[in-house]
Amino acid sequence: MNKMMHIRSVLLVVLLFGVSIASASDFRCGSDIISPGDRKFDVLRKCGNPVNVDVRQELRIRRDLGAHVFLPGEEPRGFVFAKELVTVEEWEYNLGPGRFIRYLTFENNRLIKITTGDYGY
Repeated sequence: MNKMMHIRSVLLVVLLFGVSIASASDFRCGSDIISPGDRKFDVLRKCGNPVNVDVRQELRIRRDLGAHVFLPGEEPRGFVFAKELVTVEEWEYNLGPGRFIRYLTFENNRLIKITTGDYGY
């Protein structure tokens, strides 16, 4: 009986510890957890409107082999560089004076990064 109580206690501690810790890159909105990879509309549904939004366009160059079809025996002549326009949005969630401000960065409607600021106001 004593061994069974010990096992239950250990399992309870592991369960509570696992539930209380989310990844450092996650953000809790009420009972929901927001993580990189989430879509913008899911974050809005779970967290509501942010207090501030900054939107900008960035022109990026990416290296790619492109859609070139190489003939037998032909060597690739290097990379193709493609331009792509990326919409970047930075959202601010002020959670009040007792909690840290959260900054969420979206690229093309996908959450890519969550950072923590100073205490809210």
